[in-house]
Amino acid sequence: MTDQNRKRSRIACTSCQSRKRKCSGDQPCTTCAQFGGDCHYDLLSRKKKDIRHFQSQSVAGSLLSPATVQNDIASKRQQDNQSNPAALAGLLLKALEANSGAAFARRLNPKNDVAGAPKLHLFGWNVGTRYPTPDWAQTLAAVKPRPVVEIVSQDEMRSLAAIFFDRVDPCYPFIDRETLLRQISRRWLPATAESLSFGPYDAVLCGVAAFGYLFSRRRASPIELQLIESARSILEQGLQSEPLSPVETITGWVLRVAYLRMTTTAHAAWMASCSLMHLIEATGMHIEPSSNTALERASKSESCNPETRRRLFAMARHLNVWISFELGRSRVVLQGATSLPPSPRPATNGFATTQATDIFNLLPISESLDPNEAQDISNLEAALTDVLDIIYTQPHLILVQCNLMLCIYRRLRALNSTISGDLLDRVLSLSAKGLKAVSELVAINSPWHQIANVPFQVVCTLLAIDNRASLAMLRDSMRTLHEVASAYDTEVMREAYTTAYLMIVMHQRRKEEDMRTLKDVLQFNPEVSVPLPVAREIGAETPIREAAVQSDHTLMDYPGFSWLSDILVDIPSLRDFDMDPV
Repeated sequence: MTDQNRKRSRIACTSCQSRKRKCSGDQPCTTCAQFGGDCHYDLLSRKKKDIRHFQSQSVAGSLLSPATVQNDIASKRQQDNQSNPAALAGLLLKALEANSGAAFARRLNPKNDVAGAPKLHLFGWNVGTRYPTPDWAQTLAAVKPRPVVEIVSQDEMRSLAAIFFDRVDPCYPFIDRETLLRQISRRWLPATAESLSFGPYDAVLCGVAAFGYLFSRRRASPIELQLIESARSILEQGLQSEPLSPVETITGWVLRVAYLRMTTTAHAAWMASCSLMHLIEATGMHIEPSSNTALERASKSESCNPETRRRLFAMARHLNVWISFELGRSRVVLQGATSLPPSPRPATNGFATTQATDIFNLLPISESLDPNEAQDISNLEAALTDVLDIIYTQPHLILVQCNLMLCIYRRLRALNSTISGDLLDRVLSLSAKGLKAVSELVAINSPWHQIANVPFQVVCTLLAIDNRASLAMLRDSMRTLHEVASAYDTEVMREAYTTAYLMIVMHQRRKEEDMRTLKDVLQFNPEVSVPLPVAREIGAETPIREAAVQSDHTLMDYPGFSWLSDILVDIPSLRDFDMDPV
């Protein structure tokens, strides 16, 4: 590309700055797209005069709020006709993609991350759609909403509820068991004109029953389809009027969003999660009852304690935050929320414990990773340490912890941070723990979305770390991903496994190219003789005189080779490196 055809920008990426190359200002820029590399614009650390408008005018050297940055960008566009809108739009897009595993996987192969490439593709978003075939689409079109009492019997409902509280509730604890069982007994009373119509709690009962089918059968059944369609119809009709029962409405919507996250496409789940957050605002569920008399009256009439409300709000935030993060889209933030954090569950053994028992203690860390919030390396490293310090014993909670840990690692890597060896070892250790948890959940048919997402992201992370310890874990990570793909033989899982395999193939080819380059260097002057002790240390075969074999000398006895001894001490893995010519 000639200089005349190359676009110039007053804002250059860090890669072009360090190499003193011309930068087009795109995302990624033309140079990084051609030669590979992580194209990153570090606006806050720039000191050049032409981008001082990005710095705060009120406090010298302070970090900007997202609104201030956007206002300054708009002002700069009006004042400077030479500004590059594509670069500015790319910066905003990169901020949204900061937590996205899809963006991370894409950047592992910079040569494919070029302008005009398709939008983010989510590999391993979940185990695959629950209704993949055209026959299911025809069945879905023919389904009519029905009251839950016409779909399942009371005994079946109790059995499905037992599965829900055994498999789902330990990770998503937002439904009170006693309340649900009481509603089941009330709903299946002898038939009356009222009981044959839709009940106010039917959306919740249908959602719980659908989860019971999801966590007990690898393939969907028509009854499960009937349950989710009835719940959808009830909830969507409720949007047309004021909810008669805010708690039951929000509970039904939380169940629907969680179900969609595990069984359908990312866009549908994100739209539903945003609708859920807006419903919470409309019903005032984000406000503590003590500060809202209307909510106090509703709480008394529905026998819903404040803790249940807090858990519902926390669940809605958790789902919206992580779906938005993974898609690289904006999340819904409710202003003026006064809801308190949910109380931690007591230890089941009755003794004091340091083990975490639910996901809500991770929510503050998750929300702190909002890409619009300024984050420095020290804060991210502290957050990573906090996550690694938590002790989970249940497999599904381990995967939630592992997913958050991988997200923080992606953020640190995007900032070009060098993670300490001890912290990196802990990252690999939790990754291995997460892979084991996936196998356990696959064995008991618990299709949490993390069983697809975590193994794929672990593969990406291991390739990015690219040391001997991480590459040694690739075998287990691919085996685990294969287990999931075999148990849930869907197009989504086949694509995730194939993509991970091809990423490893490409990584291997790059390694082979590097090895050929090193081999050419070593073979340039093959007649060089290496002293026997040195040859023994590095594993090289050289023409050594027979008398030298009996030598008791060490490396330090050979002038000029003390530096090699120091290297071998600092990098013990070099002792096992094979340098024999092929």
